This record gives sequence, C-alpha cells and structure tokens, in this order.
Amino acid sequence: MHSSKRGLIKDMSKKKIIIRMSAFLALMIIIDQICNFALVQPGLSRIMFHELKQGQYNCIILGASHGSYGLDPEIVGTELKKNTMNMCMGGEYMIDAYYTLEYALDYNKIDEVVFDIDYQYLVNYNDVNILHNNVYNAYPASVHKVGYYVKRVLGEDYRGTMLRWTNYWQCYKYMGRTIRKKLSSEYKTYNPSVVNMNRYDSYMGEGFTFRNQHHKKDSASCLDWNESKVSEQEIGYIKKLVSLCKKKGIKIVFTTVSQDPATVAEKESGFTAADAYISKLAQELDVTYLNFNKIRFDEYDRDSDDFYDREGHMYGESAEKFSQLYGKYVNMALMGDETYKSAFYANIGDMVKAYKGN
Repeated sequence: MHSSKRGLIKDMSKKKIIIRMSAFLALMIIIDQICNFALVQPGLSRIMFHELKQGQYNCIILGASHGSYGLDPEIVGTELKKNTMNMCMGGEYMIDAYYTLEYALDYNKIDEVVFDIDYQYLVNYNDVNILHNNVYNAYPASVHKVGYYVKRVLGEDYRGTMLRWTNYWQCYKYMGRTIRKKLSSEYKTYNPSVVNMNRYDSYMGEGFTFRNQHHKKDSASCLDWNESKVSEQEIGYIKKLVSLCKKKGIKIVFTTVSQDPATVAEKESGFTAADAYISKLAQELDVTYLNFNKIRFDEYDRDSDDFYDREGHMYGESAEKFSQLYGKYVNMALMGDETYKSAFYANIGDMVKAYKGN
C-alpha cells in the first residue's frame, strides 16, 4: 500500500510537470504570435502570393529584385501573348524559386517559365542568416511548405522563421500602427497601401515595382563573381526546377536582366566568367539563356542614369522600355526562333567595347 501510494504520487508529479511544460510552451507560442502580429511589417510578397493564387496565369517569371524592378509583366505578357505574373522578389534564391513554382502550379495552368538568374545569388548563399527566409516567411500555408521548411530552414538560424518578429524588433516604435494596419479592411483584401514602401516606389500589381526617377542614385554595387563560392545546393535547385518544368511539359528559358553598363564594364572579368558559367549550365540542361547585359545598344540604349544603383536596379521608365524588348526576345527564344541572337553582342567584352565607344 505504501509502495503504491508513492507510485501514485510520482505519477501525479510527472503529470504536473507535463502540464506545466505544455502550458509554458503554449504561452510561448501565444507570445510569439502576438509579437509577430505587432512587429512583423506587411510586405509585398504576401500580396504577390495572393495574386498568384487568384490570377489564373499561364506564364510566371521567377528571380530576384532586378526582376521585380525591371520587368513589367503586363508589357512582357503582351509580347508573350500570355497572362504573366512576375514572382521576382528580393531574397529569392533558387530554392525559393523552385517552391514558388510548385505553389503556382497548384492554382495556375503554367506553360511557360522565365527564370531570371542574378549570379550574386549563386555566390552569397551563406552571407546572411536571419533575413535569409523572407520569401519562405511570406509563403502561404500549403502541403509544399512542409518540404520547403525541411530543406530551407532546418540547419539555418531558426529565429528567421520560428521567431519571425526578431527580424523586426527595431519596429517596436510602430507597433500601434502595425496592429491597426493588420486589423484594417485593406490588409484583409491584400491592398498594397498597407505596405511601408520607399516613397519613390509604386506597386503596379502582378509583381512589378515602379521606382520614380527622382530617387537619388545609390552607391551600392554588386558582389564580385567567385566560382569557388558557388552554392551546390542552389545549382541543384536550378536543375530541379528545370526537371519539374520538363516533367510538366512547361517551356523554360533562363535570362539575366540588363544592369548598369558602367558596373558591367568595371567588373568585366567577373561578368564574363559568370556569363560563361551560367551559359554552360544552361547548355547542359538544354535551356536557352539570354543574358541581357549583352543586348546591343541600338536595341536598348542605356546608361547609368537608367538605374537607381550601381548594382543595376532599374528606374520605372527604363523598366517599361526594357520589358517590351525583353518580352519580344524571350518569346522568340521560347518559340525556337534563333534570330534573336542578332540583337545581342557575342560576349560581355564586345558590349563593354561598345559602351566605351571603342
């Protein structure tokens, strides 16, 4: 009897510990969600995924911020004769592009994919941690997000996803405003007015951000190319994305959006090596690659004033002009019409010579 009483007390103690631990865990989850709600700022990526789900698109553009500022999907889509969504987002690595396409295929009859590759996303994979998961954090709940989490977040800094508010701790001064935004009808209807954007930016819908020419040029430049730093994981996801397209019967083309020619000239050897690397990869995967840094100046007359930083993000006026010829030549490539090649210099070196007037 004495022994059974001690066993009962021990069992009750275990239950109390489990209850207390469960209560503590539940409290931490609640606090975490409150902090997320009060601190995490509404972003355009959330709106873009909503548009992607609702739009019934048959062409999707994947890539990073050069594409979000440089490609107007309405203009590109007119040339492609496709309902086109621009899903280029700052911080969109190859793994993010792959899972974005998987999500797109759940809601759209995609038959063309344009994959814009910024070489910086091949060589700086380990340079960031907490802010590394911006696209993942905006990714809607779906069956794909389970695999996405395993591949994307495990092994990285957990705070970026499990404690999203740690990305925004410095926004504590705006908690009241953030809460009001998230309780508003505009937030519930995915209105871009709730997004705190640069005052020179306008979100035009379907993934295109128009930057006003009055924005002062930024001095930020691009990373140097270094093949030894190329992420094998990112290359692996480029291959997976191509494989997924071919499995689904989707046409795919690689591109690189045109950048500031002064920066390309300054870093000519790096841009040349990156072009050779991506061209070789595209050839191995049997995918056409259009590097618009090599577009002829009589096709797209550009200089540093068309870009708001030395890295090569376009002003809106330049993007609209560029989008028309981008769509034209991407469409030719997708249709197998190789006459588009006459609009491009043979290599980066020839482009630099033309830029310098040699």
